[in-house]
Amino acid sequence: MKRWIWILLLGGCASTRYTHYRSGWGSCQAADPNVIQCGGKEMAKVECYQPGEEACGALAVHYADGERVFLWRPVGFEPGQEATLKPGTVVRPELASDASAIWYHAPIANRGESWTVFEPQTGIIHEVDAFKIFQIREKDPHSVPLWIVHDAPAGSTR
Repeated sequence: MKRWIWILLLGGCASTRYTHYRSGWGSCQAADPNVIQCGGKEMAKVECYQPGEEACGALAVHYADGERVFLWRPVGFEPGQEATLKPGTVVRPELASDASAIWYHAPIANRGESWTVFEPQTGIIHEVDAFKIFQIREKDPHSVPLWIVHDAPAGSTR
């Protein structure tokens, strides 16, 4: 019993909540362009600012309720300032085909090969190693690359 309490405590410490839990996310899927749909209703759009070769300059989730959660951005960056972004910062961002997770690699000092995984419904973000990303991709070969440029407002893909 004590072992399970420690496991739960350590698991909770290894992740961070970026936003609140959202209900109504049953039967979700990734739809083009970078849209999360649940039960046919648009729940969120994933925004890749300054898309480039398999990368974005900043990455955000814009929920249908109006909240925008940046998963990675340079200090002080706001939409409309895309010209200030360094291209290729957020590497290989992808959205799971069932829209349950977004994963990417952002070069941050002392992180090495760790990747970031964000769960749009729960708002929880956590780090995993490269092998875990390999396993995620093996289980979901139809994930959506988020750096692909679609017709959208200047600087972002949606």
